[in-house]
Amino acid sequence: MRTFKILGKEVFSFGEPEESKVHRTVKNAINIRDGSYPVDELSPKMLRKIALREPLLLKGIFKKNKDTIRNWFVLKPIDGDDSIPKPIEKLIFDFERRTQIQKKLFVGGCAANIYGTGYIERTFIEPKTKKAVSSVDKRAKPLGLNLLNSENFKGRKRKDDKDKTVYYVYKEKGMIGDELFIHPDRIIPVVIDKLPFSFFGISKVHVAANILKSKMDADITSGEILSWFSHGILDMTIDDMNDDQEKDMINLFKQHVNAYVHDEKYHLDVKNPTQIDPKPFYEYFYVNIASALEMPTHMLTGLQLSKGDSEVGVSDYYHDIENIQKVIFTPIIEEIYKNLLETNGYKWIYKIVWNPIFVDELSEAKIAQTRSYSAVNNYNAGIIDIKEARQQLNNGIVDLDVNKKIDKKESEQPAIPDQPNVEPQPPVKKPTVKQTVVIKPLTKEQQRMINEAARREKELGEQILREQEKLFGDKNGKKENRKQKNKRVTSLANKKKSKK
Repeated sequence: MRTFKILGKEVFSFGEPEESKVHRTVKNAINIRDGSYPVDELSPKMLRKIALREPLLLKGIFKKNKDTIRNWFVLKPIDGDDSIPKPIEKLIFDFERRTQIQKKLFVGGCAANIYGTGYIERTFIEPKTKKAVSSVDKRAKPLGLNLLNSENFKGRKRKDDKDKTVYYVYKEKGMIGDELFIHPDRIIPVVIDKLPFSFFGISKVHVAANILKSKMDADITSGEILSWFSHGILDMTIDDMNDDQEKDMINLFKQHVNAYVHDEKYHLDVKNPTQIDPKPFYEYFYVNIASALEMPTHMLTGLQLSKGDSEVGVSDYYHDIENIQKVIFTPIIEEIYKNLLETNGYKWIYKIVWNPIFVDELSEAKIAQTRSYSAVNNYNAGIIDIKEARQQLNNGIVDLDVNKKIDKKESEQPAIPDQPNVEPQPPVKKPTVKQTVVIKPLTKEQQRMINEAARREKELGEQILREQEKLFGDKNGKKENRKQKNKRVTSLANKKKSKK
């Protein structure tokens, strides 16, 4: 807010809106101190113990944070160019390898789920005389990232009424001194769930505290029942039992899980109640734990559901993961990488683009199919050009220049596709189309040509037959002469024999 005064009196002002009078009054009246956690029933130490004793909760926390960080992201220029300079690539690669930022954000997210807030300390290349309470020079280059134990943070406050900086208060067991003040420049808080007007986050363990206690009691009771029925109950009666006998028998029965000792004056009747099926109770526990983690129940427990219910639940779950990436982790990563680039002489003109999360191959095929239909249809309608169509195929919905004019040639226009199917279908062979043959009457010229061709064929056939008869006729004649000659010779020989 910029204010202009004449002779000490305010005339007018412009710029940012005035700070809330309520907030200003509160700041001037009290020393700000935020509670570390919105719910005070459970201490940070107890939150950790409960999480470690409930494997289903711990599984859900680990899984969700792994899914959030697993595919990581890429850095892209804001102007749309897909490449970044090689020196910046090397700078980022060295920083990620040195700090293991992907792992640190994963653990920070887990701490946020358990304690409400995770804490990551940023270290810089600066003189050793610099203390944690001092601010960070804007020119100091980032060095590393450290995870700090959320159980040791005791809130935030100012050092005194004159100090405007609100420091993090850190107290570790065995540490020299009462409290350690850490400047906010050096701490990155990781908060996933929070209430309005609260700096610190909400613990998943706090949200599901009652249901977790009930489930742990049910687990213990189930074990006791199994032990009870497997070992049985010893019931012993001693006539005129004295105190020493009772004491000896109790010591003896301590070796057994369940035992009752009494004399004939007392009657002990152990009722055998109707067996209760614990499955509905455990399903109730699962639903509530999954609700606290914002996760489908079947994904938390590993049970198999019907295809439709499973797809809907998984789709909602991954949409929630994408929201956490964009809303929670993107500002944290941008702050770290912006500081890295600017302290090394580069401008921050980039954006964080998370790699897509695919559920399975079928869902991946559906995404690719839907994008291809959308890109081609938008291109045919003259809404986007070839480059923008390829961007839609790669990234789905992209920001478009509303004032851009599309100049497209007719030869560039592809065929308009059909509407996308619900699921990718295998190619279907087109059915054979039956064609009806229509015979038209011949013209006079066509009939004359056919008759002429038939006459020529007939003459040619007769000529061939005559030549064959002539050829085979001579051979047959010679054969006939031989037969006649043989017959004549035979007859002469017979005549000679008769004369003798």
